[in-house]
Amino acid sequence: MRDEEKPFVYYKSGSGVKISPRNAAGWRAFAVWMLALFAASGIFVWASAVADEAGWDDRKILLYLLLPFLIVTTVWALAMFRYMKARSEIIDVDNLLEIKRDIERSDKRKRR
Repeated sequence: MRDEEKPFVYYKSGSGVKISPRNAAGWRAFAVWMLALFAASGIFVWASAVADEAGWDDRKILLYLLLPFLIVTTVWALAMFRYMKARSEIIDVDNLLEIKRDIERSDKRKRR
């Protein structure tokens, strides 16, 4: 995939990572991932309400509903990160800042 076609931009720096949609395709893919999270959250809320009406105690709800929901959410987040990273143009912010500092240093030397 050429860099012009990639739907995401991956900003890599020493302090962290940021991935953002680059074009309409990126925003559509992001919306699909968010809809999947919304669906999983809705199922969890519905199942919690049903379990509460059935008289489940808090330990049962925690073990059979919350724990699987947290596992699914973690897997979802990791899968989304890998999907977006694989389809991203990678920009090394630290490298760009170092180039900018070098240019500023050379400009100061030229002015003297």
